[in-house]
Amino acid sequence: MLKRSSSLAVTVMLSAAACESTGPGDTGGGGGGGSNSASVTFHRDVEPILHKSCLSCHSNGRIGGFSLEKYEDVRPLAASIVAATQSRAMPPWGALSTEGCEPRFPFKGDISLSDEELATLQAWADADAPEGDVADAPPPFVPPPLGLPNKAQTLAPEEPSVVEGDSDLFECVVYDPALTEEKWIDGIHLVPGNAKVAHHALTFRTSREDANTLSGGTGRFPCFGGAPGQIVHVWAPGGNPFELPKDVGIKLTPDDVLIVQMHYHPTGTSVEEDSSEVELRYSDVVPPYQFVVTFPGNAANGEDGLLPGPNDRGEPEFRIPAGVSDHTETMEIVIPPEIIIEVPILMAMTHMHYVGTDIRLDIERPFSASQPLEECLVHTPQWDFNWQRMYTYDTPIDQLPKGKAGDILKLTCHYDNSMGNPFVKKALTEQGLSAPVDVVLGEETLNEMCLAPLGILVPSSIDL
Repeated sequence: MLKRSSSLAVTVMLSAAACESTGPGDTGGGGGGGSNSASVTFHRDVEPILHKSCLSCHSNGRIGGFSLEKYEDVRPLAASIVAATQSRAMPPWGALSTEGCEPRFPFKGDISLSDEELATLQAWADADAPEGDVADAPPPFVPPPLGLPNKAQTLAPEEPSVVEGDSDLFECVVYDPALTEEKWIDGIHLVPGNAKVAHHALTFRTSREDANTLSGGTGRFPCFGGAPGQIVHVWAPGGNPFELPKDVGIKLTPDDVLIVQMHYHPTGTSVEEDSSEVELRYSDVVPPYQFVVTFPGNAANGEDGLLPGPNDRGEPEFRIPAGVSDHTETMEIVIPPEIIIEVPILMAMTHMHYVGTDIRLDIERPFSASQPLEECLVHTPQWDFNWQRMYTYDTPIDQLPKGKAGDILKLTCHYDNSMGNPFVKKALTEQGLSAPVDVVLGEETLNEMCLAPLGILVPSSIDL
């Protein structure tokens, strides 16, 4: 679904959703906790956790499919909630602190559960899920606002998307701002038109000419694989608007349009329509920094930075053999000498397809005097294609991690290409296959990737 963009790679060299938290200050460490099984109750201890990390999806009319708003709805699910949270399947937040990766800064909107919160849920279930005193309940849950504050423009598709059947649908839709002058986006948000089927969305910036070529002039086209431009936004159910830090913007010219790659999850029983909208807010001035996404990874051979692997047949090759349940591809990308300044890294993201299970991005700085010599930027140890996010560091610009010429970006990607991987089994079934096949680098369903998009801040004075 994403790939290294050659034009973007040149640009960087020359430059020198889901269900997120319901408030801007959430970092995943709050909520009830510390109670033992004899005293923990729903209203005092469990309900605050659900408000913070669950109800953006699991409330009436949301994509979660069932509500966790009321005690009588939650109590029968106590054991299931414990199983889903202990396994880290829920809430769907992939970037975790692990034994080998402890990012220096927290991520904005982190809805992951702390060990204390997990223990609270376990203790509550073990105590037979007592309700407690309703007077201890937090204020009623208020869903996060769907709109972008002070939006300047709302874009809508010319025709709705039709979602039916029982297989996921990936459709790209062109949204044309029709600008007459250059603008700088400082806020962007996708508002789902039909929350029952809108599962995820990735927004790209590209030229109007390229969009017309891709869509054949129809304004929409099927698109599982490939990046139809430069990614600027990722939306997940319950996601808050993406508001860039002060002094940062995304340039949009009169020749640019946006392409939204919608991931739809059909109900299986009804025909639904969706007309999701894109909201934009523009800065009044040209900001000092522009937000640009680059795509380290997807090395095809040793010359690109692919390191020797356990199942190579001679020279390093990106190949995941059929039936192998623990395969690793490792890549090292040296930041080129054209990057003549230290570039702040605002956002980190990971990307694989259905065979992937674990992906981690580190940076090594052999010559740095102001940054750690080694640092883990992001780790998604339980990769799930269905829950992709942009992970934005919650720290001032002058404290962000930085990269410069000579620094090394190291990607480590793990794969399970066996029938024991349910995503592989599903993908094979959709292709009419009954057994795994060798998987290579590419954009199709049964191809793979090892990619870590990075959102960097480049001086706006540089023409990209």
